[in-house]
Amino acid sequence: MDTPLCIQILAKYPVPKSVSKKRRAAMLSGRLFPTKKPDWDNVGKIICDALNGIAYRDDAQIVFAAVSKSYTEGEGCVEVTLTALEKGA
Repeated sequence: MDTPLCIQILAKYPVPKSVSKKRRAAMLSGRLFPTKKPDWDNVGKIICDALNGIAYRDDAQIVFAAVSKSYTEGEGCVEVTLTALEKGA
């Protein structure tokens, strides 16, 4: 299928163990963001390429994308939401 798709990617990074309690609280509340590598576009590219042939035929079907980076407790992870868009809408 050639369904146009929207992808939302949220990369969650673990809070470094060496940060102060105040800085940790700021990271977890969303007042501080991860500004180190990998860049947001590299995160999006690797996720979209990895899903080729699995979640969709080709990543050329993606017509809208949003990538964000934040901190989380414990292990880091990536959350991906894929939404099919109506053709001609």
